[in-house]
Formats: sequence, structure tokens, C-alpha cells
Amino acid sequence: MLSARTWFVSGLAALALGAAPLSAQEDAPVTPSIDAADETRPLAGLDAEGVATFFTILAASAELDEVLAPTIEQLLSPGEPVSGWRESGIDILAELAAREGGLAASLLRDDDTEVLSVTDLSGKAAPDFAGFTSLTLRPAPPGGIDERVFVSFAPGIWLEMASQRKMRGTAMCYSGLFGLTLHSKRSVTEQTMDELFPTILAVGLIDRLGSQEFCLVYDRVGDAYRARSFLPDGRSLPQLDVDSTLVRIMPDSDLSAFIRNAEPGAPRE
Repeated sequence: MLSARTWFVSGLAALALGAAPLSAQEDAPVTPSIDAADETRPLAGLDAEGVATFFTILAASAELDEVLAPTIEQLLSPGEPVSGWRESGIDILAELAAREGGLAASLLRDDDTEVLSVTDLSGKAAPDFAGFTSLTLRPAPPGGIDERVFVSFAPGIWLEMASQRKMRGTAMCYSGLFGLTLHSKRSVTEQTMDELFPTILAVGLIDRLGSQEFCLVYDRVGDAYRARSFLPDGRSLPQLDVDSTLVRIMPDSDLSAFIRNAEPGAPRE
């Protein structure tokens, strides 16, 4: 069940969809305290800067490390080196650029329905988020954006990641922190800690794995594609790829409606 951002979708499925809030875990430390006027809704009354600070503090907490560390270690456990891995896949950028409308017109939508994911390899997608409250949690990396990924793990919530990449042959390699914008139909200032917890997990996972360099190679499978994951030295990452699903072409013109109407866990037509 992997999108173009294989580590994120795999890790989020293991964590945000299955982990209990920190305060509910047996023998686990309680969630770090954040000064808030409303304990039921910890973000009530905070401005955008205050909300971003809240996510930064909790995402970086030692308590969250205890939750995330075992899964991250498992996901990044390397396999054997693969000879010629840099050129072992297709040139996905050239293939999409050759389609009508060019690279920006053809997005990659993951087949998984539990965690929705759409990747824009041009970095130019600008879907209509009317009806959502949008909040920048991490600024976009300086020097331009090569790629955007839109991920939803709960109804009415989308995370938009903006990243840069380096090409190694036909492999696309990523490192460094990602720009991160939270789009929510229900303002996070109205949400309880239990409701916020999956988003806190997601931000913590993105921040920690952003410090790891990894590479993706795409293979064509019929009219779809599959991504394989590697470390920069050519060792495979089999735990990331074990449950891989396909990604398929989605026209850029369909993205706004998909974001507005699709919900994780719902059957796809």
C-alpha cells in the first residue's frame, strides 16, 4: 500500500491508523503539556504560529520517539545491495512528460484506499481547497519545489508535502525536511487531543524520516506503476516495499474533486 512517498504511507498506516493516543498507552509517558486555555481543545484560541509551534513541540517529543522509533527502525532495515539499481527502472519523468499536457497534467494516485495519496512529480499542482482551513506547519524548502504529495489518513484532513529531489540515473532521491501544509475541513483549533493525535504522528514521522536520504525507482506494471525503495548506496528497503500497491495516472484536472470527495477507508468507484 505504497504511494510515491513509500515510507510515509507505509509508516502512517502502521501508526496513525493503529496506534492509541499517548495518554491511552499502558506504561507510556503522558503527552507533554502545552499551555492551553481549553484542555479539551488544546489549540483553542491559538493563532497560526501557535498551532505550528504546538505540532513542532509534540512531533519532536521524547514520548513520540518511543512510539515511532520501533516502526522507523523496521521500515528502514536495509536488504541486500542491488546491482545497477540506479538504472533498473523506467524514466518516469520522461514518460509522464511525453503524455498530453506534459508532466504537470499527469499525477500518480495510489491504489490504496486506507491512506489516500496523490503525487505530483512536477511540483506545480495547486488544487482548490475551498472549504478547508489551511495551515503551514513547515515552510517549503528554499530553491524551488520539485514535487508535491497530497496524503489523507482521516476524513476531511489532507497533508500536503513539498520536496526537492536529486536524480541518480532514473532513480529519484530525497533528503532534508519537507514543506508541510495541513488542510482540514474542521479547524484544528476545534479538535480534541484524540482527534489531533494522528496528525501529530504524521508530522513526527515526516520530520524524522526527512533526515534520512532514500531513493525511489519506478517500474511499469501494465497501465500502472510500482515504486521500489533504496538507500543511496543501493541497498533495498524491503520492509517499505513488502505491501506495495500500484499507482495510476490521474489527470491534474481531477485532483480538486478527489480531495473534496474522497475519504480514506471508503470503497473507490
